[in-house]
Amino acid sequence: MKQTIKLFMLMVLIMPFVKCSNEASRLKNAIKYHPGDPFERTMVANQFFEIDTEKDNVVEGDGGTLVVVPKGSFMNSDGETVQGMIQIELAEALSMYQMLQSNLTTTSNGKLLESGGMLYLNASLNGESLIINEKNPLYIQVPTNKRKPEMMVYQGQRDEYGNMDWKAPKKMDNFLIPVDINSLNFYPEGFEAEVTAGMPFRNYSVATPELIDSLYYSLSVSNGRELTRGLEITDENEEYYRNKEDELFDYADTDTISSFSCSIDPAIIRVIKSEKYQNTLISTREFEERLQLIFRTCRNDIIEDYIQGLDKDLWVLDSMAAEKEENIELRKAFIAYSKQKLTNVKGAEKYSQLLKSYYSEHLAKVKAELRKAREEVVEILNAKNEAAQKVEKEYKQLLRQREKYRMETYGFELTEMGWINIDRGVIAKQWGYQGLEVQVQNVEKYDMLHSYVVYTSIKSLYRLNTKGGGLFYVGNDGQREMLMPKGKTAVIISIGYQGDDVFIAFEEFKTGIKSEISMSLKSSSEEEIKDIINSYANYDEENNIENDLEYMVLFQKEKNRQRTLKLESDFIYRLCLVCNPKL
Repeated sequence: MKQTIKLFMLMVLIMPFVKCSNEASRLKNAIKYHPGDPFERTMVANQFFEIDTEKDNVVEGDGGTLVVVPKGSFMNSDGETVQGMIQIELAEALSMYQMLQSNLTTTSNGKLLESGGMLYLNASLNGESLIINEKNPLYIQVPTNKRKPEMMVYQGQRDEYGNMDWKAPKKMDNFLIPVDINSLNFYPEGFEAEVTAGMPFRNYSVATPELIDSLYYSLSVSNGRELTRGLEITDENEEYYRNKEDELFDYADTDTISSFSCSIDPAIIRVIKSEKYQNTLISTREFEERLQLIFRTCRNDIIEDYIQGLDKDLWVLDSMAAEKEENIELRKAFIAYSKQKLTNVKGAEKYSQLLKSYYSEHLAKVKAELRKAREEVVEILNAKNEAAQKVEKEYKQLLRQREKYRMETYGFELTEMGWINIDRGVIAKQWGYQGLEVQVQNVEKYDMLHSYVVYTSIKSLYRLNTKGGGLFYVGNDGQREMLMPKGKTAVIISIGYQGDDVFIAFEEFKTGIKSEISMSLKSSSEEEIKDIINSYANYDEENNIENDLEYMVLFQKEKNRQRTLKLESDFIYRLCLVCNPKL
């Protein structure tokens, strides 16, 4: 992994802005090359950036160089601070090939130098070159594969023949350079990718930064399992013809997060990724890099050492982490970091004192806010669950009445649910167990599909069961038969919905004579549907097909809600697993 060399003031081998006795000399040194330079065509290319000098800016070159520009850093030739938009010109020569093509040989007074990278930087306003305010300097990060503490910074001068001479070596001030904290990635590795893979989610079609933040921080108090707590199966059928296994509900019935929690509390990340920690070591690329290692430790006490130790050098905090970590691989990684001997940002003591009490107080506040938000979600879910259960209870009562009516019509006294005293016949038995299956074609086109058998001889309705695939049947999946009149006229009615369009098919048949029926639904107008349904409108409420369809619409909405909650719960749980590498 690449490290970076940090430089105080704008001096990295080529120095267009240097400390000279007067502004004219400083502007003269800003020349990249003279007209007729023999290396003009192969010179490393310029990159141009527009920045607002009234704001803090970070310019990043194609080669990875970072130029941190505090507001008010530039002056004109009269020594006046420049305000407004200016142009930054940057050229990076970081490879040997680029150096040779630009004739940037590293010699100083005839002696060979070892280069860690060369830069050219210029700033201008309306074509006029600007100078740096020495009291408000720029900061630079130069990418390098190996940090060499003995590196020096040289001023570069190029003559009209394209020759370079490097003078006035200075020791580099070894400060960490803060960047915009919002530009740093404080998520566990793979988290953003997992969120993106889970799209769409609720009202989001893409993973926006706001959504990613919200999902990550919510994991501080939730693993998503509370979304499915309290859900129950809807649209059950008559009890006698229901599979017992259909009563099982496989959604997780738990809202605990204790064994699934993300070990580095996301609430901690929410606290520190804020303007309060801007210009501290938390807002540096170096901490961003270490954070991925800290995530792997799953230890809040280690990350809190970094947060509470803002006045300490980074290498000291790395050493403290190495002492605490028991995993050998992770400990070695912290030791390797400590050997880099990285220090701190400029003015670290000031920020440390200001943030000493802020962290613990704000962490408690953030946790309370997250818990409150979770409780509000659970309260809404509970209310919707209770409403769905109320409708289901009403429908179960209707099914009991439907079954009771049919059995008593057959000549039974039904005193309890199930079959009790089933053979107190008072009329000749013209009924018996018979099978019936209905196959609806092109089932994949329908959002919702139901099939009914109407025993017209006794004005009784029965909703057929299904396991999907357009196959409907009486009874249950293990025994696809039920008590029905023998040799009597009955009607199969199948209704499908595709958006706002309704499709229907119906067919008369003789019970016991035809037990397998295939149907193709046809698009029908509202009037046509009503004409068919109204044929059975004089049936009792429990046997009214229109009444049953109204319940089916409600149950379909509830099924969709439960399906969505299950998908959301699984998605959030996967995010939690990404956060916890030890699970």
